Amino acid sequence: MSQTAWIRITRRERTILLDALGELRRADLQSARKIDKLTAKLVHTPPHPEITVGVHGGQVQWTFGNPFPIRVCDYDASSDDELPDVDERGQRCRIWWEPAN
Repeated sequence: MSQTAWIRITRRERTILLDALGELRRADLQSARKIDKLTAKLVHTPPHPEITVGVHGGQVQWTFGNPFPIRVCDYDASSDDELPDVDERGQRCRIWWEPAN
């Protein structure tokens, strides 16, 4: 399976791209297989990942559908001693990674 990339395009832009690929395929039969692969990507792949995050009691408990690791920052603690990490804004927190799945 080929790699996936997400870009935001409108339906109209997708139609323009598919029409252009169809014209290019007719004009360049030597590249037909490559053009067909790109056309299939535009037709059959979702425009963005569908990520679900499960939260219980204000805490992230699980993630599903994430194609890349997600960094979770927890700012909830009774004291700063319980927050061993610091985020990019300089705020104390607890950080862990949810793996891609």
